[in-house]
Amino acid sequence: MGMTHHGRSGFNPRLLAFFALAFAWSWACWLLASVVRPQLPAVGSMLIIAGSFGPGIAAIAVVRYVGGPDGLHRWLRRSLQWRVGWRWLALSFFLPLAVMGLAAAMHIALGGTIAPSPASGRVLLAVVNFGLMLVLGGPLGEEFGWRGYALPVLQERYSWRVASLVLGTVWGIWHLPLFYMADTTQSHLPFGLFIVSTVALSVLFAWLFNQTQGSVLPALVLHTAVNAWGWVIPVMVMPDGSNLRPYGLAVGLLVVIALGLLCDAEPHRPLRSPQSKSGSE
Repeated sequence: MGMTHHGRSGFNPRLLAFFALAFAWSWACWLLASVVRPQLPAVGSMLIIAGSFGPGIAAIAVVRYVGGPDGLHRWLRRSLQWRVGWRWLALSFFLPLAVMGLAAAMHIALGGTIAPSPASGRVLLAVVNFGLMLVLGGPLGEEFGWRGYALPVLQERYSWRVASLVLGTVWGIWHLPLFYMADTTQSHLPFGLFIVSTVALSVLFAWLFNQTQGSVLPALVLHTAVNAWGWVIPVMVMPDGSNLRPYGLAVGLLVVIALGLLCDAEPHRPLRSPQSKSGSE
């Protein structure tokens, strides 16, 4: 059965279905977590982690429904391409370290102080933390949805620049319930600054995704590195609201990088959803 290609008029129903499923799954899990966590902390924590898999689950469900088993297989094969070039994976891993390190240095130069790194003298724990962040901290549950599915579908209709800005905004709003839950990273961040960070990061994610033929692996590495290096270099806002300036400086540096990429005249060949064509890739 051939795929139906939705024209440029109207918003893509596949994309609407994806966003609706992703938000419904995640927000339901997080709402339930906030209800049960006072009595059952372990169950609450598991529900918070389960909520982070909303985008990935939504992507698999929509791809399977629209494309059948063959479509799902093709999508997974493209998403899991690993021959993308080590330089892209190295860039994904070390760029957040450079941004946070520079933000910390700027903060100190301006007369601020940085707390000792929790990773100091605990290298093994830091390494293990990267693995935990990948699986439990969001990247594995989110990136197959945001970058693996939503981005190429958005790029069927919009330029990669517009697609990345739209997706960054939606990605930021998706985190909204976490701002109202105790002990989450978001609970002590200013929401506006966080949205700026997700939009800026989304530009970087989209650029990387299109440079690597639609592989999700660099996005997984980048997302994990952002979360995990934030534990090694303490530039995140503390629970008491302190340490806001280094976080703001890191976000500012991300905005500069994003603007540089958006103004980049290099021609891009944005990867579009395989479901936008009939037949195989």
